[in-house]
Amino acid sequence: MAFMYSEEILKEVREAVSGIRKEEAEALETEIEKAGRIFCDGLGRSGLCCKGFAMRLMHLGLTSYYVGETVTPSVRPGDLLLVCSGSGNSEALVSHARKAKANGARLAVVTGKRESTLGMLADVCIVIASPGKDETDGETILPMGSLFEGASSLFFENMVLALMQKLGETSGTMFERHANLE
Repeated sequence: MAFMYSEEILKEVREAVSGIRKEEAEALETEIEKAGRIFCDGLGRSGLCCKGFAMRLMHLGLTSYYVGETVTPSVRPGDLLLVCSGSGNSEALVSHARKAKANGARLAVVTGKRESTLGMLADVCIVIASPGKDETDGETILPMGSLFEGASSLFFENMVLALMQKLGETSGTMFERHANLE
């Protein structure tokens, strides 16, 4: 019974990801490539998606951090703050975005709402069209923003593959950077 929803979930995530504008994805890829360091940020489940992407950026040989960790340094010019937020209006994330921009960093946002505060502040805005966590009834079978989170994860995996190709990385070269104190 647990897998009876898989086809509908896959259909909804496929539709959400297929709506991402190619030029926006390419702009994010360029921002990541030229950034001195990439700071990833998000809250809740969206934050977990972004944290996983920060790990893959490190596996790609890029300097990446997750905001809020004890080893995360200060942001500076030449850095990129990448925020993942379905609503694009979370106060803490908006505060981080404004501070990063005030310190000369670029801002990339993955959000469900282009017209959100974060979307308007962004240098690069990736929109994953999906209902907000409080708007899901009737628009998706997934509860409370899960469509955005699933589509974000898939988008980030696509970004990893594109960066692997551009950077000449393979799963093998990336695995050399994988944690070995496990």
